Amino acid sequence: MPETLSIASPSAVAEPALFPRNTARMAISILLTVLDSWVVIALGGTLCHVSAHHPVRLTGIVLLFVSLFASLARAWYLALPVRSN
Repeated sequence: MPETLSIASPSAVAEPALFPRNTARMAISILLTVLDSWVVIALGGTLCHVSAHHPVRLTGIVLLFVSLFASLARAWYLALPVRSN
């Protein structure tokens, strides 16, 4: 069998980062929180009034907001530092 050359992946090579990873994640989480808050405040009431007597539309809007908050929770989970005991 011929020998294959081992090539290091780009993540294994140490490169200086412009911003530390945790700082960038925190900034992205703050930005997402502001944008999500704006969407909920600006469009939440209107969407609920439009879909008041339409159960299918209301279910879709509820799923939309649940996915919005789930993605926000995931962003904050990744942004917060991991602490091991």
